[in-house]
Amino acid sequence: MSTWLIIADETTDKESLLRQTKVIKRLPGNKSREEALAELYKVAKGYVPDSLKGAQRLVARDVDGSFWILPKNGAGHASCNIRLIEQIHP
Repeated sequence: MSTWLIIADETTDKESLLRQTKVIKRLPGNKSREEALAELYKVAKGYVPDSLKGAQRLVARDVDGSFWILPKNGAGHASCNIRLIEQIHP
């Protein structure tokens, strides 16, 4: 079985649009891809990126299955993409 990582790719700087990627949650190797996607959904619904703390936000699913956390009504520069990736063991 695979080890799954839920990662967040977040805008951290308004001027240069620098992005920071971090592992939010590591899922044990005993989960199927479908179970990991269900966990991704739960995490995305409750995750608040640092750049959007205190701001109204919306969560949307992209066509590739990842989630976007965006400022509500397009206000502000911040964004965060949360997705599932498979960790490859050498």
